[in-house]
Formats: sequence, C-alpha cells, structure tokens
Amino acid sequence: MIDIVIVNYNSTDYLLKCLQSIYADLEGFPATVWIEDNGSADGIHRITDQFPDVILSRNERNLGFATAVNHALKKGVAPYVVLLNPDSLILKGFFREALSFMELNPQIAIAGPRILDEDGSLQGSARAFPTPMTALFGRSSLFTRIFPNNPITSANVLTSRSDGIHPMEVDWVSGACMVIRRKAIDAVGCFDERFFMYWEDADWCKRMWNGGWKVVYFPVVSIVHHVGVSSSQLLLRSRFEFHKSVYLLFEKYSPTIPWLIKIMVMASLFVRFGLLLALNGITLYVGAPGACRCITPQAKSVPQKIKVLRLIARLNVGGPSIHVHLLTTGLDSKRFETLLVTGMISDKEGDMAYLFQDSSHKPYQLSEMQRDIRIPMDIRVIRRVYQLIRKFQPNIVHTHTAKAGFTARITVLLYNLIFRKKVKIVHTFHGHVFDGYFSTIKSWLFIQIERFLARMTDVIVAISETQRNDLAIKYHIAPLQKIRIIELGFDLNPFLSSAVLKGRFRKRLGVGDKTIIVGIIGRLVPIKNHEMFFEAARLFLEANPAIDVKFVIVGDGECRDHLEAYCRNLNLTRHVLFLGWVRNVSLAYADLDILALTSLNEGTPVSIIEAMASSVPVIATHVGGIQDLLGRPNDPPSDCGRFAVCERGILCRNNDAIAFFKGLSYLVGEDLPAKQARIKRARTYVVNRFAKERLLKDVELLYSQLMDKEMK
Repeated sequence: MIDIVIVNYNSTDYLLKCLQSIYADLEGFPATVWIEDNGSADGIHRITDQFPDVILSRNERNLGFATAVNHALKKGVAPYVVLLNPDSLILKGFFREALSFMELNPQIAIAGPRILDEDGSLQGSARAFPTPMTALFGRSSLFTRIFPNNPITSANVLTSRSDGIHPMEVDWVSGACMVIRRKAIDAVGCFDERFFMYWEDADWCKRMWNGGWKVVYFPVVSIVHHVGVSSSQLLLRSRFEFHKSVYLLFEKYSPTIPWLIKIMVMASLFVRFGLLLALNGITLYVGAPGACRCITPQAKSVPQKIKVLRLIARLNVGGPSIHVHLLTTGLDSKRFETLLVTGMISDKEGDMAYLFQDSSHKPYQLSEMQRDIRIPMDIRVIRRVYQLIRKFQPNIVHTHTAKAGFTARITVLLYNLIFRKKVKIVHTFHGHVFDGYFSTIKSWLFIQIERFLARMTDVIVAISETQRNDLAIKYHIAPLQKIRIIELGFDLNPFLSSAVLKGRFRKRLGVGDKTIIVGIIGRLVPIKNHEMFFEAARLFLEANPAIDVKFVIVGDGECRDHLEAYCRNLNLTRHVLFLGWVRNVSLAYADLDILALTSLNEGTPVSIIEAMASSVPVIATHVGGIQDLLGRPNDPPSDCGRFAVCERGILCRNNDAIAFFKGLSYLVGEDLPAKQARIKRARTYVVNRFAKERLLKDVELLYSQLMDKEMK
C-alpha cells in the first residue's frame, strides 16, 4: 500500500490530468491519494466530483509547500509515500517499477524518477548539494542556458551523468516527484517547515544522508512535469521565497561561518533578488497581511496574426535579398504580419532595394547596421532593434546573414529576459564565413560566436543538405535536430521565359551568334575567386586560339580595380568584359553559353539556379551546397579527379585553375545531345525544387509549428 501526496495551489486543471494518470497506472494497486489544497480559487471542488476516493483537505490560506506536505504525511500510514506535484503526469509502469525497486533496496530512503519536460527533454532533477557557484550555474540559470555543457553545471546537475538505465546515488532529487520510505521519515522527520517553498527537498535529502540513509536517482521510471505552474502565479512571492530558502539552507549547514560572511551572503542574495525583479518586471500585488493575493492567469490567446520581425544586414545584390523580399511580401497576409529591417550597403555593392519599389512592405532601414564590425555602432544597433521589438511586439524574430543574426539574437535574448517573453528566434544561414573569408584565428572566433548564438536560437535554417551537415557535423554549430532544411525559392518566370530575349545581350556586347559567351555573375569580392576564373580563361585561350570566346563579368564590388589590373597583366583585356551590375539579369542569361562560378565558399548560389532555369550550362567549383544543385557524378571524375560530369552540371576541384580549364574545355567540346539532356534535367530540377510557392509554404509551416508549440 502507498500514500500519494499532492499539494495544490490554483493548478486544478493540471491536477485533474495528474489524477487520471495516477489511477491509470495503479492498475488496482492499493493506494490513498491525499490532496492538500492551499486556498485555491479555481474550482477545487471538481476534484472530489470526478475522483470521489481522493481525500481532499482544503486550507483557508497558502500554508506553503513543506507545511502542507507534512499535514498529509502525518495522516498516512502506508510503508511508502509518493510525493508528486499537481502539474505532473505519471508515465506507464511507474508504480510497479518504483515500488519493486524500493522493496529490493531497503537502505534507500528516497528515489527520484527521470523527470521530463512536456516536449520530452530531460529536466535536471538529480543534483549535487548547492555551492556558491550554483547561483551562477544552476539548472535553469542564464549561464547554464547559454553554456549548457559547462563543467560547473555538469558537476551540479547530476542527471547528465546518468546512463538512463541504472540507479545512481546522488545528493538530492527534486521534490516534484519522490518515492519515500516511511521508516526513513519516522527516523529523520518530516519537512522543515521554515522552508515555505523551494530547497526543502534538498534539505530533506541532506538529512536522510546524515541519518544513514541513501538517496538515488532511478531513471527506469519517468514522469512529465510542467515546470512552475503554481509558482508562476506568485512570481514575486516565489522569487522572494527562493532566495529566503537559499539563505536558510546556507545558514542551517554552515553554523560556524562568521557573521560577517553571513551578512555578505545575505547581501548578495538580496542583490540577486533585486536584479531578478528588474529583469522580470514583476509587479507586487499584495492582499491581506500574512497572505499573498494573485490574479489567476488568463488562458493564452492566439494572436490574430503571427507577427514576424525579419532582419538582414543589407539588401545588396544576391540571393539573400531576393529571399527576404519573397518572404516579406509573399506570406499569407491573413495569417502573418511582417516587418523587414535592413542595414546599409557599401558604395560599390549593387542595391536591390528596388525590389520593394512597388510594394506596400517598405523595409525599415537602420543606418547603424553595416557589414563591418564596429563595436560602438553594433551596440547602437542592439539598442535600435530592442526599441523596434518593444514597439512591434513580434512573435518571431527571423534573422538572415551573420551580422543581423548576431545583433538581433543578442537583443531578443535580452528582451526575453527583461520582460519574461518567449519571442521565438529563427536564423537562416545563406552561407557561412567559417572558411575562406578570414584568418584561422578569426574563423575560429566566428565559429565560437555562432555556437553561442545557436544555443539561444529556436530553429536554425539551412538552405541545403550539405550546409546542414557542415553546420552540425563539420563545425558543430548546433545539433542536427535543431537545423531545418528550407531550400531557397524564387520567381523563376523571368528565367524560364528568357529565350524571348535572345540576341539583345549579344547586340549590347557587339558580338555575333558564333561567339561563345562564358559569364560569371556576382559580387567582385575575394571569396568569389575571380582570379582563378581569369587564370582558367588564360589557359583556355592558349589551348584554343581558334575559338572565338568572350568572358563577361556581371557584377561590381571592392575588387573591381584590382581585377581589371589583373586581367591586363594576363593580357586578357580583349577577351574579358566588365559590365557592372545588370538589373534585368535574365537578359544576360538569354545569351550566355556557359555560366561559371569559381567561389571558395558558397551556400546555394542564386546564379546557378537562375542559369539552370534559363537553360544555360553550368560549371562550378566543389564548395558549399553546389553539389546539391549539380547532382551526383554520372561518370568517374575526369582528368585525375580534377572535374566531374554531374547530372546537372560540371563540378571542378576547388581553387584549381587547371581543373576549371579542363572542365570548361570539356563543356565547350561536348556532344550536343548530352549537353541538351543535362540542361533539360537541370531546368526540370529547379522548377520542381526552387519555386517561390514551395518556399512560402515551408516557411509558413515553420512559423505555425513554432507558435503551436508555444501555445501548448
């Protein structure tokens, strides 16, 4: 026979479900359920209406957890007691396994089960006795949330050491659920009633150990625990009682500590309490002396629209700008409200703000948000974004590109802490800066920053399978389960119909139909590795002097002057044309014979997708998500592995001009039927994979799932 003890305070809705789970698992096992209600005002009478066998004691006021438990303990006589929170659910097999374990181990006073959050994640319910560092690295402290695997928390939260199968001796287990031997209670005594709430479980376990009994973590059995249902209704009181109990525990087990140290500890706890009040914005609402009134929380209301604050560092020419334009203007306006925030572009970057020229979704521009790292300017960005969040009140903040991702995610963390909000954070990696952009030390630093930011991000979006594997496996930015693949989406119609523009671009260049045009489209920046493109062009011209070919550079950027000089040094001026930015880029694709890409690092290059939709053959270096676009090799790699003929394009070894020259030569001389078959496969692939309708559907589903999870 067992006594089941539950203390309730305005958690009756949860308690009803708790009782259902208890009786479902008892399976006729003899038990008495004792409920001590601490003055609830949420229809506690429903308990005996639905469960007449329960013994309900209604206290006129809130006696505190320890006192209420003791009242029930003194009434029962069963050899075992199960102490349970009302916001818990017993999982199948709990009573059978737990009581069998206690019967076989008479030296054990208390066994604590595995406790799960409602999403199935493990709660740190088995712990070491607190030390001064517990204040900073406790189970739910800020530092633990940011650095969950730090050694101090691991030493404090002992649950992480369990193999999930075998019992493990621990200092103490959570009072959310305990299986206690009555003989141990008779020997040691009940809870210390000076603890109104919090830390009475740690004190009890300490006393059990001091009395010669053992406390174990028993992960074979499990419960689900909805944390803080009762305490959240008394936010100010619960914070106060937490710190009061911490000091009581310290004083109780440190009797010889000098009074000056005790004063310092008390002062530190008072400061910590004050900081929590400031961060959480708790409002005191006091009733009659000796009691605390609380306003019963209202049920969460579903917002009429999901509000999304979207941030990108700048609207420069490229895939990310096109992406955020589609998401800002294309989401279902009946379900979503979006505000786009952008920074400033540099002088030599192409500006794609024209995408919003005829749109009602005008971006909000922050002049302080720029590409370069400038600490004073970045702090101002955080302040401005913080103000925007307070004004717009988003449900979700979705960031794009590294700079916007850093400043906005830090801001949301601060906002959530200060106002006790749960604004969801999504970050999309359109590429990454971990390879090819910076020195080894800087790259390492950026990886550490992204790992830190990933811990506070609800969902990380990768735009290809390769990128997801890079983020999770190669760079360990986040676990695979936190990363969702949502491939890019585009309005492909201008490129699918680009053939109607054929001849205009050639006329602009002053070349005839027989001239082969090899184009590279993108920013003129080091990561695009145009120098290798020019080296390959030189090798091709030397090997094929009779072929009439032009190499066109569509784009602009910081490296233009250097690259023009580089071409002059290679005597390529007659064969290379720098065109700057071309707004109607489908005009260029209409006459390109080959689209080239020589980058050192990429995510999912937009130029390749646009070229495929325009029926232009593609040759590219093997970096980032490019192979995901070009597909598997049809044949073994050619020319000592320097290039491979893939399902939808030619893939060349990275940063190898000879490989690119060999691949380019193969593509120019290839049989027309084989080339046309590959072009057709590529065009079909992008139409099926990268339509804007699919992108919008995927993102709307992600946002809805995030908000559905929040409402549960």
